Amino acid sequence: MILAQRFLELNGDPFAAYMALQRALLARYVSRGGTVEQWCERLAPAFQRRYASMLTVAAGR
Repeated sequence: MILAQRFLELNGDPFAAYMALQRALLARYVSRGGTVEQWCERLAPAFQRRYASMLTVAAGR
């Protein structure tokens, strides 16, 4: 959750932080040889489970 905290500090808005973190991790994954399709099928669900709490912070405002 260190990454989540860092992106929350950088982006102020929890939803913007969630999306920025997802874009950063996706870009890194693709730069290492993965595809967007593989990300969507395999890693996006795990990302959502792990970082969904960032969105509940946004809902609680």
